[in-house]
Amino acid sequence: MQKKQPVLIKPEEGKRLTGALGGYGRRMLNHTHSNKLCMGILYVDPGKSPHRWHSHEERDSNEGFVVTYPEGFEEAYFIVQGKGVLQWRENGELREKRVETGDVIHFPPDVYEHQLLNDQETPMTVVYATAPPVV
Repeated sequence: MQKKQPVLIKPEEGKRLTGALGGYGRRMLNHTHSNKLCMGILYVDPGKSPHRWHSHEERDSNEGFVVTYPEGFEEAYFIVQGKGVLQWRENGELREKRVETGDVIHFPPDVYEHQLLNDQETPMTVVYATAPPVV
């Protein structure tokens, strides 16, 4: 197998994310770079969610923000800065867990409908990774 060089992706090269987001972000590593991994950063405004209530079972679109979930999709959030609440609906019941700087949230395949909410008065910064990449 032939060796490859590392790939550097500058912030301005990332795909700008707006629309359904409660703030903005950039999808930095995507299907044009890797067929196994996607990664980006989200800046979440106070009182908002980076991706409002959703599950990973189908295509999701809202206000120009479109995600098509591949089979076996998994996602992880790393809370770089801020606090909030992870919410999910399990058998019709709302469940919640507090999250803060340094926490990692893993969304396995077939995860319940969920959202991360910045319920604080200060912005939240979240790095996310998915596998396989979203389109």
